[in-house]
Amino acid sequence: MLNALIRWSISNRWVVNLLALVWLLLGVYSTFQMPVDVFPDFAPIQVVVLTEAPGFAPEEVESAVTRPLEVGLNGTANVKVVRSISTVGLSVITVIFHDGSNIFTARQLVSEKLQGARAKLPAGVKDPVLAPITTAAGDILKIGLYSTGQTSPMELRTLADWTIRMRLLSVGGVSNVVVIGGEVKQYQVLVDPNRLRQYDVTLEQVLAAAGGSSINAAGGILRTNEKEQLIRGLGRVSAPSEIAESVITSRNGSPVLLKNVATVKVGPEFQIGDAIVDGHPGVVLTVFKQPWSNTLDLTHNLEQALTEMKGSFPADVRTVITFRQADFIELAIRNVCEAVILGGALVMLILFVFLQNWRTAFISLTAIPLSLLSAIIILKFQGYTINTMTLGGLAIAIGEVVDDAIVDVENIYRRLRENQISSPAQNAFKVVYQASLEVRGSVVYATFIVALVFLPVLSLGGLEGKIFSPLAYSYLVSLFSSLAVALTVTPSLCYMLLRLPKNLARGETKTVEYLKKLYLPLIRFSLSRPKTVISSAVCLFFVSLVPLTVMGSEFLPEFDENNLIVVTNSMPGTSLHTTTAIGRELISHFVKQHDIVAASQRAGRAEGGEDFGAGNFSEFDIRLKPESKNRRDILYHVRHEFAHVPGLIADSGSYLQHRMEHALSGVNAAIAIKIFGADLDILHEKAKEVEGVMKTIGGAVDVHVEPIIPVPQISIKINRGVAARYGVTVKQLSASIEAAFKGVAVAQVLEGQKTFDIYVLLQPEFRDNLALIQSVLIDTPSGAKIPLGSLAEVKEGESPNTISHENISRRVYVQANVSGRDLGGVIDEARSKIASKVKLPSGYYIIYGGQFEAQEAAAKQLSILSATAVMGMLLLLSLAFKSVRAAALIMANLPLALVGGVWAVLFGGAVISVGSLVGFITLFGISTRNGIMLVTHFNHLLSTSQSDFEEVIVQSALERLSPVLMTALTAALGVLPIAILGGAGRELEKPLAIVILGGMITSTALTLIVIPALLKVFGADLAPIKRAGG
Repeated sequence: MLNALIRWSISNRWVVNLLALVWLLLGVYSTFQMPVDVFPDFAPIQVVVLTEAPGFAPEEVESAVTRPLEVGLNGTANVKVVRSISTVGLSVITVIFHDGSNIFTARQLVSEKLQGARAKLPAGVKDPVLAPITTAAGDILKIGLYSTGQTSPMELRTLADWTIRMRLLSVGGVSNVVVIGGEVKQYQVLVDPNRLRQYDVTLEQVLAAAGGSSINAAGGILRTNEKEQLIRGLGRVSAPSEIAESVITSRNGSPVLLKNVATVKVGPEFQIGDAIVDGHPGVVLTVFKQPWSNTLDLTHNLEQALTEMKGSFPADVRTVITFRQADFIELAIRNVCEAVILGGALVMLILFVFLQNWRTAFISLTAIPLSLLSAIIILKFQGYTINTMTLGGLAIAIGEVVDDAIVDVENIYRRLRENQISSPAQNAFKVVYQASLEVRGSVVYATFIVALVFLPVLSLGGLEGKIFSPLAYSYLVSLFSSLAVALTVTPSLCYMLLRLPKNLARGETKTVEYLKKLYLPLIRFSLSRPKTVISSAVCLFFVSLVPLTVMGSEFLPEFDENNLIVVTNSMPGTSLHTTTAIGRELISHFVKQHDIVAASQRAGRAEGGEDFGAGNFSEFDIRLKPESKNRRDILYHVRHEFAHVPGLIADSGSYLQHRMEHALSGVNAAIAIKIFGADLDILHEKAKEVEGVMKTIGGAVDVHVEPIIPVPQISIKINRGVAARYGVTVKQLSASIEAAFKGVAVAQVLEGQKTFDIYVLLQPEFRDNLALIQSVLIDTPSGAKIPLGSLAEVKEGESPNTISHENISRRVYVQANVSGRDLGGVIDEARSKIASKVKLPSGYYIIYGGQFEAQEAAAKQLSILSATAVMGMLLLLSLAFKSVRAAALIMANLPLALVGGVWAVLFGGAVISVGSLVGFITLFGISTRNGIMLVTHFNHLLSTSQSDFEEVIVQSALERLSPVLMTALTAALGVLPIAILGGAGRELEKPLAIVILGGMITSTALTLIVIPALLKVFGADLAPIKRAGG
């Protein structure tokens, strides 16, 4: 079939090349149509369930809300892990599904489970809701607002909530916009208990009067003979003075108004979160995208919408972009594209140096755009995005997509040149066709061998699979596209451009002649001392295994990203005001640094957001100039500044690093040591012991325990017996307590398109004083008014600030990052020391999570799958050559390639990452191609040549020197820019490129020397075997 395809392509060369041109244009079009993102979506499918329980302490939220919901969700199909946080008034449950799950199916399954669990929730708990659909890296833009003049925090927040947020939500592709900071506007009815007693009015009456103060009535329709008119009762209020005039009741014939017992005014909602922007009190809007949205296009659309709105802002309002994910994407894509272009240029240089003929160079080079753009078309059809990994696969493949074409062109050119001086000369069509068939077997089998070797990468699971599988897929699609080009376009172009004698040189190029002159003595030496050469190669291989014993390991390298994130926790119970005061001082210092563009702090949690932080929690976003070269120094400086704040625990890193770490373990750190058990005090005690051990380990930084220290609280414990004697139910008393101290939204005020709550609660002095809290009067059915202290015990106490679960078990973690040392070394030392120094009670256990866990899983999976792939290679080569010995001779390239790869890793940092392991797999596939070319040609000459055995080896080695060197150099130089340049977007591919570069050097050099020696010793029995694919 392939023979017929080659013949048809040469016969219909104009059709083939016209179709290739159309395909090329389609590829260019597809390139501009594909969505662009930073990385493949690496996070597992997850559904977040938010349940508000106003007034509930963390322990009550855990027992009354989180646990019933967890039990209800337990057993949901395809669920991998369930994590939860119970904090003051809020339960956050994250249900993580196995790879391959569908987000919409997952949300449907969770919704169905919640239907049954809702009935078990106590009164006062709101219905669980699902958070909007987004991804782990879904927050793509953070917009800071602050005022330099008269605009108040309330006006700033109103602008953010009702103008900016609404406009941004209307942009296609936006999933959610979360606002934090400023003051949320409320119409407040602040009740004075003393005046309630004076007017003999109950709090329930005030609630009813305030709730009925802003209502419109529908009066039906007035019909006359000529028309119909709508009857409306307009009772909605528009100002505090109108609310104050609302009637509660009457006493002695006089109305009692709200203003008689309460102060009615516009005021700020009780703050649970705040923001600092560039050192100023402000507001931060975080924009989340839908999973399928194009990040770059969406960012540009959002920025355009923001620009359009700025003209309507007050003159003193400033907008600052404090986080922009597109910065890294744009820089990363640009860097990877530069690597592709530089790699392509180096490949072109190699072709011109070796071929020194523009026609042969042009034919070979056509494989690059055709193969890469074919891959783009297929990737687009499969639903992939253009990201650093798919582009990385193309960048690595750029030196290899010309290999098949080089082999074909070189062989056709040489056969046409030989035919030119032979007598009689054969028809050019026949020469081109037979020359293509001569190498067809090696080209096809080499491509399938590479594909087989890459199957382990495609089979990776977890986060590492989501990251590297697109790279492997784009790489393989490029290679198979290059095979299609070599079987169709290359022979047709060769016939069109090379068939005339005037287009052929009389002899080989001076470069090739010189290289053969240098190579011939090496072959003679190898053949004269084959056992010495083989034994030396074996010794070199075993010596190269020694560095593996001293190398460190890591999951992924650090990203050269311009978006830094610092997550901080201070002592639980720390006020929001104190947290923002610290943040304001730090940010004011940071924004003075040269390379820092903007900085912001988000403290506490946003209303309606998925965050669960209390007043002691905050996140800082620090945006650097995209082209900044001082990222490491700035990160060190940031860590240093936070470390000098007393009582502050800080975890610093890049945005993507935090997101990947959280996707791996649920913790924003490289190492997460999780302790499971039932008693929170014991968990915290053991966590502190683990923390102490971790702080003694070199390279471990940002070490701290999950903060679960008890925080002060005022508890109101209802005395059921006393309450019953007065006829007051627990429900009535609970409602009164909520209304008095937390406040209740009873109605709304409409201001144009804006809606603001009318809130009823006690005046601040009655809410902030323990003695006055006890004196608050509670109404009874008999009309008597009883002090709260007589119906309930009011006292100060303590409660854990948060309680974490994983798979329904209580959990406390110790987290740490790594700096100046490999991740594997830190983990090995930690495991050893913790095992010897931390003794756990029965029923308590430790699980180590984080990046290293994924690294170990990936290494184990790749080892098993790679061993299987090597066996598959041996089987495929044995079938192709009908000889196990021939297959073994070809696979001798694998240890020869390993030698250079190992030494390249050693001198490149001595740390093996998942990228390095993928590099070794790629290297084995590439190096096998050279062995196939040599052994296939040797086999061909052995069956057709009349020369003696040793001369056949010499002839086959010399004739394959040029294509072997060209394919090896193009493969090595194609990845050279990635290996030496580094920078944003190249972090994951750089370890891979270093391995390929080092391995190709030793593999090629040793292949040209060792393979002839192996053929001398073991190749004689190959004489009767037909060449592969012949």
